[in-house]
Amino acid sequence: MSEQLNAVAELLIGMRGSQKEILIFPHLRPDGDCIGSAAALASALRKLEISSFVVVDEAIPDRLRFMAIPDDLLIIYTPDLVEKKSPDMGIAVAVDCSDAGRMGNSGTLYSASVQTAVIDHHVSSKGVEGIRYIVPTSASTAELVLRVIRSIGEKIGQDLMDPNIANWLMVGIQSDTGRFSFQNTTPDTFRAAAELLESGANVFANAYHLFDLTSVERMKLIAKAMAGAKMFFGGRIALTVITSDMLKDTNTTDYATEGLVSSLRDIEGVVVSFVVRESDEGEVRVNIRSREPFDSASFAESFGGGGHHRAAGFSMYGLTANEVCKMIIERAAAFFPEK
Repeated sequence: MSEQLNAVAELLIGMRGSQKEILIFPHLRPDGDCIGSAAALASALRKLEISSFVVVDEAIPDRLRFMAIPDDLLIIYTPDLVEKKSPDMGIAVAVDCSDAGRMGNSGTLYSASVQTAVIDHHVSSKGVEGIRYIVPTSASTAELVLRVIRSIGEKIGQDLMDPNIANWLMVGIQSDTGRFSFQNTTPDTFRAAAELLESGANVFANAYHLFDLTSVERMKLIAKAMAGAKMFFGGRIALTVITSDMLKDTNTTDYATEGLVSSLRDIEGVVVSFVVRESDEGEVRVNIRSREPFDSASFAESFGGGGHHRAAGFSMYGLTANEVCKMIIERAAAFFPEK
């Protein structure tokens, strides 16, 4: 057992018998890994009679409602929560992110905690505050949370697993491995998945909701985006823009773009793909997917973002989508010198 894992497990166990709460913070615009990991950890801690909640900036997106996370496990952030919850907060735990800036408005409450912990697998994780269990070689944060739950159970002699916790963690693993097809999938990933299957996870239903289920509206959006895709540097870069008007015209939300960046990367000859998305709030978000040797995380970090070597992202403010696209291509020129 690593020292980091042991430290996190001991910290959480130490809250037994306390009147304080453990609040768990996933990143903004939650995906299956961060929300599944957070819900599983909160549910397991409640079995120790520790008051635990997941704090989110917004309601669970429709595409993840199949996870059936109970409403009483969630707290949707409002500005008055800092005053209300700070006195009751014993530990704030960041999952699938490592700093308040990735949490949206709820990061204000996270920052108000005296004691913090981080469970994350991003190579770009930053900061030094609190106890940090960060394993960049792990395919998902869900695998790390499984280890934490297992470690706590072993220390107190209690099995904390149940079908709901197992399934939420399985959603996390399937999300971040592309149903076990991404390069980050390891033998440990399959061992974790086998354990979760034995505990009642439903890998088949999860795969359908995460990857197969779609809508006519989303298909119309994807068609527009693919039709507008452009290739650069001899077809080694694929880039497309999702405008606010495209979302309005197809009656879709930002979540409908999930998976598009991977589809662009799958085009033969493409080494890296970019999806540039406009926001009504003046933000331009960029998703990146790549193959060797292009390092998505390093590229995103050069714009103030981060992520994994093969999947990353960043946001820009005060610029148009076209201006951001121009910056991307100009900076990528160093990676793809013309032959």
